[in-house]
Amino acid sequence: MSVTRYGTSMALFACAASALTAAAPSIKPVPGLVLTTTVHANIVTSGKGAFGYMDAENLISLTGAGPEGLAYSVRMSAPSNKVAEEELKKFKLVRKVRREDLEQSSRMTLLYSTSDPESYGGQTFAETSTKVLKALQANGETPFVFGPYEGFSKAFAAVAQPLSAATAGVNSGIPLFPSVGSMFSSLFGSARHYYRGTLRRAEPGDVPFSVLLNGVRTDVPAVHAAGTFNFPGEDPAQVEIWWLDNPEYPLNLKWVFGRGSSVVTRIDLPVDAAGVAAIMAAQLAGKDCRAELHGIYFSTGSAVLLDESEPMLRQVAAVIKETPAANLTIEGHTDNIGSAAYNQALSDRRAEAVRQALLTRYGVAGSRLSAKGFGLTRPVETNDTYEGRAHNRRVELSRACAGAR
Repeated sequence: MSVTRYGTSMALFACAASALTAAAPSIKPVPGLVLTTTVHANIVTSGKGAFGYMDAENLISLTGAGPEGLAYSVRMSAPSNKVAEEELKKFKLVRKVRREDLEQSSRMTLLYSTSDPESYGGQTFAETSTKVLKALQANGETPFVFGPYEGFSKAFAAVAQPLSAATAGVNSGIPLFPSVGSMFSSLFGSARHYYRGTLRRAEPGDVPFSVLLNGVRTDVPAVHAAGTFNFPGEDPAQVEIWWLDNPEYPLNLKWVFGRGSSVVTRIDLPVDAAGVAAIMAAQLAGKDCRAELHGIYFSTGSAVLLDESEPMLRQVAAVIKETPAANLTIEGHTDNIGSAAYNQALSDRRAEAVRQALLTRYGVAGSRLSAKGFGLTRPVETNDTYEGRAHNRRVELSRACAGAR
């Protein structure tokens, strides 16, 4: 990994810095915020084993923010099969970060399991501290400690594949669910190993980091740092991390630890119902006659709606009831992992799941709403990246009009 030291001329990065808007979106730690992270291999462990998937999404929801600190709820995703879904029903993870650690900590835990305590004193979880962010900004470097599980680096080295291999290997049919139970049976629930080293800014100024912010592709300013980290008896780990350049909430946007990685692909902030209704109504009335429903969540490869979808479902129902158009359609879309037939069936089931939720839980008239899946046929971004595929996995509300696709 090549890292540019902090002393590099600022002029080299002037163009990149100017690409960031002066008024960067204000992402603050407010209850109702939901982070969608995409990981190399998503794991749910229990006495019955583990489940993995190469392009899985987990949800980290901010449930509390106050003088004492922050509280998160984590929902891990798993492939759509009965055993995995039964295990997920038992899985509930709460993580809390103390206010003093949000201000001063130079340690961060990586990953999570049901054996974790709710709070690791002296460490952060989904963010770094204000102290670390300021040190990188002022000095270009800072000592830091990462806390993955024992054997983490070797475990991921055993299963990590190039992105092209991860997608190409499944395009002939149903996506692969790697058997990683034996590898992770001794990993989760084991001790954390604390790797120590120094993080140095890879660029002297902020870099743009692309996320879906409330469904809209947005560049946010990030501090990018890297370094070599060591734990006695294990190979050194090359680490990179991108933190949101916001002292009020220096959020982890992406980390790479050896062969393991995690990237935030979506950030959904709570928006008042009137604001959401106005945006959706304007989009439905526009030339494309459609609105993307950014707060709809499914488990990986599944058409079962997750509880985190309820706020958006409620708002969609209100918009439908107030929209004069008689013909509205819930559309399902997927990425290209798996065959066309697999993705078509998945998009059909997801669209119908949203329709049924709106009918049965929110009183939308069935005569006003249909459901249709389009599978992988209508991507809005490239399928060659985690970020692009995350956007292609979406649900839209559309109305019949001349400009509709």
